[in-house]
Parts: sequence; structure tokens; C-alpha cells
Amino acid sequence: MAIERPISSRAQWIGLVAAASGMFLTSLDITVNVALPNITDSFGTDAITIQWIIILYVGSSTAMHLGLGGAADAFGLKRMFVIGLIAYTVAVFAIGFAQSLGLLFGLRVFQAVGNGLLMVLAPAIVTRLFPSEFRGRALGIMAALGTLGMMVGSLGGGALVDAFGWRAIFLGRVPLCLLAIAFSAALLRLPDDTSHAVIPAKAGIQGRRGGEGPSRGFDLWGSATLFTAVGALILMLSLGGRNGWTAAYVPLLGVVAVVSISAFVLLERRAERPVLQLSILRNRVLAPALMVSILAMVSTFVNWFLLPFFVVESLGTSASVWGLLLMLMTVATTLASPLGGWLSDRWRPVYTITGGLTVATAAMVSLSVLDAGSSVVQVALGLIGVGVATGLFQSANANLIMGSMPADRLGMGGGIMGLSRGLGTVFSVAIMGAIFSARVGAREASLPDDQAFILAFQDTYRIAVALGLAAIAVSCTIWPVFLGRRR
Repeated sequence: MAIERPISSRAQWIGLVAAASGMFLTSLDITVNVALPNITDSFGTDAITIQWIIILYVGSSTAMHLGLGGAADAFGLKRMFVIGLIAYTVAVFAIGFAQSLGLLFGLRVFQAVGNGLLMVLAPAIVTRLFPSEFRGRALGIMAALGTLGMMVGSLGGGALVDAFGWRAIFLGRVPLCLLAIAFSAALLRLPDDTSHAVIPAKAGIQGRRGGEGPSRGFDLWGSATLFTAVGALILMLSLGGRNGWTAAYVPLLGVVAVVSISAFVLLERRAERPVLQLSILRNRVLAPALMVSILAMVSTFVNWFLLPFFVVESLGTSASVWGLLLMLMTVATTLASPLGGWLSDRWRPVYTITGGLTVATAAMVSLSVLDAGSSVVQVALGLIGVGVATGLFQSANANLIMGSMPADRLGMGGGIMGLSRGLGTVFSVAIMGAIFSARVGAREASLPDDQAFILAFQDTYRIAVALGLAAIAVSCTIWPVFLGRRR
């Protein structure tokens, strides 16, 4: 059995900075939302068409997460992380000079490859470098530094677009990308490859058998069928929510998703080294942890696409006020992430997960009672609560999931984390958006438009609260696994 040398503190912190740089770059993409009107005018298109810039990016990245994680497990974490940085850099540079909308859409898919690798491998690198007693804090610091990208993007994106146009939000990232590539390629050092070690099973997940090299065993067909299944599901939900569920291509996409996921399950049962070990779906820790992640995202993501309309239209504030409110939530997340990591190191991560979900649900309750007479301060307090809860939850949840993975399947761990977040986001927009639209239609039958909007808003947030309570209940099913165990 191979014996690894102790990892120096310097190597750990260099790895943490490298991973955080990747998360920082991916979170800068929030600036694209700011630039959408400018991009629309530049290409002479409409608001509905330009939304595909977001759909293709988020959908492609989400669909590729597990496959990219499997590739990293097969070919090496550092190698694939640097490739991810390079792909991201080439994409944003090329987008900055794109002269057609079709080319822009294609380059956004290419950018999603880099984005997916960075999001999957950042937590994998940190987990590989830090021992279990410090892992939560390291993941929390990584998340906090990454969240700074959202703050920078929120504050600086609008100024860049106003001064230089939409291309600046892509070209402006290139120097940062080049620094990240140089830093990671030159200084990032991970422990010796485990290809000649016998890695024991962990949480029911099999590690690599002795003698199997790092470049063997990539599940190409499993990755392809999963990408098809998730991509078809995301397109079905996106197009169904926008164009109506009766359109012929919507059920067709559903059939493609079902057939592809069925093929994926059959392939994974026979694969020597599957991209997703199906035993995870029966694992008493990982299965509920992933379900909790999806439920929490579906519940809280409504704040990103529904609350802005309430703040601007019902409360009569400006877009800049909404931007300030978003910044407050982001700051709260940034400050709470290291705390969540520290708490998950001191006690079992699941306890912090349940605590964070409780705070999030309480904050969503406060937002569910907002009406035309509410103040911006009430909205701010609710969003700060959501931000604190997000910081606590995401660090602890990452600690729990990544800590359950053997050393040679950390890419898979990062992949299932990214997939659960991405699916939660898509489900929230599609399902909660559809619920809101249905409630508006029902309320408008007997009420003025402004009153119907507020009541539909409250109805939707009550459902979000119910989903938060469900997430708390699911998280509590993990407790018995750890009760009575020594930390």
C-alpha cells in the first residue's frame, strides 16, 4: 500500500487559494444578468431569445457535472482543474469578440465546460488537501472567497457595461483567468496519486483497486447518457415553463430524458468504474444529503427571480435598491460560510445542516408575509437571514458529502454536489415559477392586478416554506447514523 507524505501547511493554503480562485471566476458570471439588455440591443434580438445565454450555460454545466467529475477522478484533479481554467479563459476571451448570436450561444456551452470543471474540482481539491478536522473550515473559507465574486460582479458589472459595453464583462475576466492558470499550474501540489494504493470503501462507495492507474476507467458512455438525460430534463422544464406544456417538443424531451436515464442506470450497473455509483442512492447519509440540497435550493432560489419584482413593483423601489439588498444577502453568506465550516468540524456536519435549514425556513416565513405595506428593512432582514443560512448550510453540506467520498472519487463527490445544486435551481425556476403564474391567474379572476400579484407571491412563498420544512425533516433522518458515535 502506498504511504503518502504529510501535506505541508503551505501546500494546503496554496491549494485553497487555487480552488477559491476557480470559484471566484465562476461566480463572476452573475455580471451576465446585468448585461442582458445591452447584449439584446447589440444583436438586435428580443428578451426571450437572449435568455438562452443563461439557459445554455446553466443547463450544460449542470448536465456535465458528474461526467466532468468522473474525468477528473480518472485523469487527475490538478490536470483537469488547470484544463478547466484554460477552457474558461479561452471561452470568455472568444465571447468578448463574438460577432453572431449563434457563435455566442456555442461559446457559452464551451464556457460551461470550464465552469463545470472548476465548480466540481474546487471542493475536491480542498478535501484532498485538508484533514477531516479542518476540512469544514477550509471548505467554508473557499466558499466565502468564491462568494466575493458575486459581490464584485454585482457592484462592478453594471459600471463596466455602462462604460465599455457588454463585452467588457467577459474580456475583463481574462487577466484574472491568466493569473489563476499561472498560479495553479506552477504552485498547486496535490498528494501523490493514489493509483497504486488500495483505497477502502467509504460510506459504501468503492475506491480504486490496487494497480489501476489514474487514466483508466473513465465511464464515457455513462457520462454521455447522463448528459443527455439531464440536458433533456432541463430543456423540457425551461421550454415548458416559457412556451407552455402542450407544445409537442416538451413531452418529446420528457421521453428522451426517461429513456436516457434508463439507459444510464443499465450502463452504470455494468460499468467497471461508473461515473455515479448507484449505491449512493441507497446510502443513509449521501442520499438524504443530496435530497436536502435540492429541496433547499428549490425553496430559497425564488428570492433570485421572484422577489425582485415584488421589491421593485409592489414596494415601488428602484433596481439599485434591489442590488443593495442582494449585496447584503451575499455579504451575509460570505461571513457565515467559514462559521458553518467551523461548526461542522466541531460537531457533526448534519447538525449544522439542520440548523442552517431552520434559519433559512424562518427567514422564508418572514418573507412570505410581505405585502404592499412592508418596508425595505423587512425585506433586508429576511434576505440577511437567508444569506446566513446559506453560508451555514453550504459549508456543512459540502463537508458531509465530500467527507463521505474515498480519496479517488472526490471528483464524483464534487459532481453530485454540483448536479444537486443545478437541478435545484432549474426546478425552482420551472416549478415555483409555474406555481406563481397559476396563482396569479387564479387571483386575477376576482382581484385587481396588484393585489393578485401580492397574494400569489405570498402563496408561492408559503410553498417555499413547506419545502424548507421538508428539507429539515429529511436532514433529521441522517441524525441517527451519527448519534452515539464519537467525533
